[in-house]
Amino acid sequence: MTDQLPIDASDWNDDDTSDGVAVPGSNTLDNLLDFFRGRLIAMVEDARDSMVGQVRGLTSLSGLLTDALGANAAPVTRVVGDYAGSINSIADALEQKSVEELVEDGRELVRAQPAAAVGIAIAIGFLAGRMLKAARD
Repeated sequence: MTDQLPIDASDWNDDDTSDGVAVPGSNTLDNLLDFFRGRLIAMVEDARDSMVGQVRGLTSLSGLLTDALGANAAPVTRVVGDYAGSINSIADALEQKSVEELVEDGRELVRAQPAAAVGIAIAIGFLAGRMLKAARD
């Protein structure tokens, strides 16, 4: 068997078109990869913004909880208030980081604590499955 390509690609260039006809080249692949990378980043940014909104919703929920408990449950309201502050700082950190920084933080987590990363991935998969099932019903 010969090592030749079934087509002659010796005259392909890096231009996207030649006489109005698309010509395969490295530039086409680069453009396609850039497009998919841009779409992926936009999807992650949307997911991050949604997560920030949900985390901020937890802060609002904790405020409602402390209001409902009243003065009689001061130790509980103090703990809930502390957690609300922590939740708010998580939301702020998520909101301020770029997608690249979030990906790098994820890589560092996997390197530092692989078992925790597997547990988190399982939990996210379970929750995503439940959400998809609920959306389908």
